[in-house]
Formats: sequence, structure tokens, C-alpha cells
Amino acid sequence: MDMLRNRKVQIAGQAVIITALVGGTGAFVALNKSVNLTVDGQSEQVRTFGSSVGDVLAAQGLEVDERDAVQPGADTRIERDMNIVLNTAKDLDLTIDGVPVEEWTTANTVGQALADLGVEAEGAEVSLPLDETLTEDGAAFEVVTPKGVTVVADGEQKVVNATTTTVSEVLAEAGVEVSGEDIVSAPLTSPVTDGQVLDVLRVKSETKAVEEKIEKKTTVKESASLDRGETKVEEKGKDGVREVVYDIRTVDGAEVKKEKVSEKVVAEPVDAVVVKGTRAPEPTPAEDSSTGGGSDSGSSEDSGSSGSGSSGSGSGNSGGTMSKQEIIDMLGGPGTRWYKIVKCESEFNPRAVNQQNRAHFGLFQFKLATWQSVGGKGNPVDASPQEQFKRAKILQEKAGWGQWACA
Repeated sequence: MDMLRNRKVQIAGQAVIITALVGGTGAFVALNKSVNLTVDGQSEQVRTFGSSVGDVLAAQGLEVDERDAVQPGADTRIERDMNIVLNTAKDLDLTIDGVPVEEWTTANTVGQALADLGVEAEGAEVSLPLDETLTEDGAAFEVVTPKGVTVVADGEQKVVNATTTTVSEVLAEAGVEVSGEDIVSAPLTSPVTDGQVLDVLRVKSETKAVEEKIEKKTTVKESASLDRGETKVEEKGKDGVREVVYDIRTVDGAEVKKEKVSEKVVAEPVDAVVVKGTRAPEPTPAEDSSTGGGSDSGSSEDSGSSGSGSSGSGSGNSGGTMSKQEIIDMLGGPGTRWYKIVKCESEFNPRAVNQQNRAHFGLFQFKLATWQSVGGKGNPVDASPQEQFKRAKILQEKAGWGQWACA
């Protein structure tokens, strides 16, 4: 009886052990899961007892930096055959169009990194292949992007579309040579940007000899052999010439600096000589036929004659007794200045009145105030031609020929 009981106990114990073993195997199988792990593009299948993505990564000895990209998140619960992707952060020593840039990326290739950074790789020059794999140690590479740059030089515009880095490279691509004095709108070593305009100004320095005129001088001599108011050119004179040497600096053809270096006289100027008459003119026949002299012919008019028709030399009507030819002769005949003035001002009419303003009178078109300033009385049209001529000569001596536009 005791032996049977012990046997049953033994069998029961064995059953417990077997049941325990069977139950443990089920638990082992239930807790050990297979997952697909991809790290920086490299995939493998791993088995884990962990309950979260973070447990799986830790079990593989992977320390996750805050910049790393983990999908799904580290706290995500593990499921059988799930995909876990870890892209680690990689530091980049990058130079874009000659400008150093420190960046980082979780991309796995050079091409992906450029796309991640927003750099257009198409048409660009990249120092590493776009499919080059990036490691956790990062990478150093250069990128030169295509740019359209306008070069303005020598009156022309050239658009350069190329993967050039500096101003000097763009100019070389455009076939524009720059000398030591030329001015470029940006330093030759500076980087260029898309859409930039480069101006090239041509600077030229030269020494130039030019001939310049030396103005002649005019000497005026007085002569009693000519009547007052008459002049004669005794010597025409001649301008001189000097040669002047200049240092000239131009920018795009425009002169910006001019310095005199030397000068010498090639031909001396010759002064002009003008003879001015001082002789009082002799009385004309018309004046002789009057009261006895040119200087007295206006005395009656100066005394206030109204020109009523009396035969005195001061009478206004007495002027009418002179014919046009007599007036011309009184003025010295054609070719004299007085002839030219009277022909222009009044057409030899001693009673002419300006019909536009009715403010200018007689042979010489006096204003009343001017007439009175030279001793005239009343209105010039009431004075004889001789008297008008006398007052005109007084005015010319006081104020010059500029009193008449026709002179």
C-alpha cells in the first residue's frame, strides 16, 4: 500500500515537472520575438525578449542620440516581425559654392543628405558620388551649384550659366580679361550667386599732347584822322598756339582725371590793333544852309520849338526839307555804322514812330527819357535830322554802340 502510494507520488511529481517544462517552453516562445532592424540602411533580423523598441536597440548595444531618427519611437511596444529603423545623426563638413557650412543629417547617402538640406544636386558638381554611403563619422565634401551670372563689359552683356565658384572663374568662362587697373564690381576671389550682375569698368591711363589756342589781345589806338564814332582795323592779329601735355585717366571712355604735365608755346599770338576816331565831324551841306553851324542847329529846338513849320534849323518841319539822300550823306553814306543804324531803326524817316509801343521816335528811335538825357527837348520827331544825329552821337560817346541793336 505504501509502495503504491509512493509510486503514485513519483508519477505525480514527474507529471508536475513535465508540465512545468512544457509550460516554460511556451513562455519562452511567447517572449522571444523576431524583428527586422535597419541601422543606417543596413538590415538584419534579430530576436529579442524586450518589450519596447528601446529595449531592442539597447540589447544590440546601440546608444540613441537625441538627434538620431528612430521609427517607430523608442517607447513603442514590440510586435513580432515589426520593422525598426534607426538612422544615426552624421556631422557634415560641407562647402557650398566656396562657403564652408557645418551641418548634420540622418540621411545615409550624399545625395540624400543634399536633398535633406535643400541643396539641388541636379547639374551641380559634387566632390563625392551621390550614392556614397555616409557613416557615423560623417563626411567632408564640396558642392558647386549651377548659377546664371550676367557679365557687363565693353558695352556688351554676357550671361554665364556654369558651376563656377568665384568671380574670376565667371569672368574666365565669359572670356572677359581684366587688367591690373580695371575695376570689377566684386572682388575676384569672392563667391558668386545665382542672378548676380558683374560690372567690369575699363580703366585707361595715357599721356596725351594737345594743341590749345592762345587768345590774341586787342589794342585800341585813338586817331584824329578819323571822325568820332568811326573805327578802323589796322592789324587783324592772330591767335597763338601752345602744346600742352596731359596725363589723362578714363573709365569706360569717360575722363575722370586730367593733370597738366608740361606746356610750350608753338606760335606766339599777334595782337590786333583797332584805331578809334577822335575828330569832330565837319558840318554837312544841309547844316551849312541852315542858321550857320551843326552845333547850333539844334539851339532853337532846345529852346522849346514846337515844330510848327518855321524855317529855323531847330524846327521839326525843317527836317522834312532834307531828302533821304541828304540824310544818307549826312550819316556818311552806305557802309558806315550810322547808315546801318538809321536804315534798320527808321528807314531814314526823321518822323518815324514805333507802331508797336509808340515809345521810340525819330531817325534813331530815341525813348523820350534817353533823348532828354542827352540834351534833347520835346519829342525827337519834332527835331531836325541834324539835331537828331547830334544827340545820337552824344549818346554813343556816353554809352557806346550797344544802345542800338542794329549797330
